[in-house]
Formats: sequence, structure tokens, C-alpha cells
Amino acid sequence: MIQMNEPQVWTLIGVFAAGLFATITFTTQVMWRSINGRFDAFQAEMKTEFASIRAETAAQFDAVNAKFDAMQTRIEHLDRDIQAISRRVFPE
Repeated sequence: MIQMNEPQVWTLIGVFAAGLFATITFTTQVMWRSINGRFDAFQAEMKTEFASIRAETAAQFDAVNAKFDAMQTRIEHLDRDIQAISRRVFPE
């Protein structure tokens, strides 16, 4: 029967402990790298999406500004026409 004071037993305990520690370390590192990779991919995707949203928003603002400019031109022409009508109707 093998006793706990024999060197082979302590060697096997050390080898098993080192193997277990190495397995836990390796598994942790693989999981950590996988999680970091997924976060990096998510971050890149979000940056791309936000950039496209900014571009779409800028395009919408440009379209709205163009419509306001067109309305300003129409109002100026309308003001000119109303002044011409009022000069004819109400001569000075």
C-alpha cells in the first residue's frame, strides 16, 4: 500500500495540481480573448452604424435647409407681388 509520505505521491499531486492550474488558465485566456474579440467587433459595428446615422441626419438637415431656402424665396416673391398690387389698388 502506498503511503502519503512517499515522493511519488507528492509528485503526482504536484503534476495534477499544475495540470489543473494550466487548464484553468488556458480556458480563462481563451474565453477572455473571445469576449474581447466580440466586444471589439460590436464596437466597430456600432461606430459604423453611428457614422451612417450621422450621414443620414446631415442629409436630412440639408434637405430641410433647402426647403426653407425655397420657401424664403417664395415669400420674398409673394411680398414683392403684394406690394405691386397694393400700389395699384391704393395709389399714393
